[in-house]
Amino acid sequence: MSGIDINAVVLETVRKCRTNNPFELAGSLGIDLDYADLGGLKGFYIVYEKGRYIVINENLDERLMKLVAAHEIGHDCLHRDIAERGGLKETGFFDMKSKPEKEANIFAANLLISDREMLELAEEGYTIENIAKALGVHYQTALIKAEDMGKRGYEVRVPYVPKSEFLGGEV
Repeated sequence: MSGIDINAVVLETVRKCRTNNPFELAGSLGIDLDYADLGGLKGFYIVYEKGRYIVINENLDERLMKLVAAHEIGHDCLHRDIAERGGLKETGFFDMKSKPEKEANIFAANLLISDREMLELAEEGYTIENIAKALGVHYQTALIKAEDMGKRGYEVRVPYVPKSEFLGGEV
């Protein structure tokens, strides 16, 4: 998917299916969506015998299920060819070292947060953490969205407020 405008793919998919709700979108795209106890795995996307499937861990909260569904739809829209060859392996949900995972995360962020929403909240002085809470998305999703918008030429001026434990984590 090198060089593709992921946000443009999101916008076209939403326009075509008339929804940005990942659960409705999966159905509209012909993807079977199911839930199962996946242990530590949040979800996965697979192409099997010409069918496309997303399985989400039934033990997740609704907000995380929505994010996982959006991420896996990203794989369908961006990486179906890889999945058809059996080469798509989930490594870590916010693993930004794997190109397919990074692209699926960018797809999910753009699906769940519109440019307009991000800009309006940023202009009101919201931090990334406040934006995530206001929109009901994961903090990392809002960060990915802001970074992607910056790469697309937007000046997303989000105040940076370091978390109190920023020195307490691993180096």
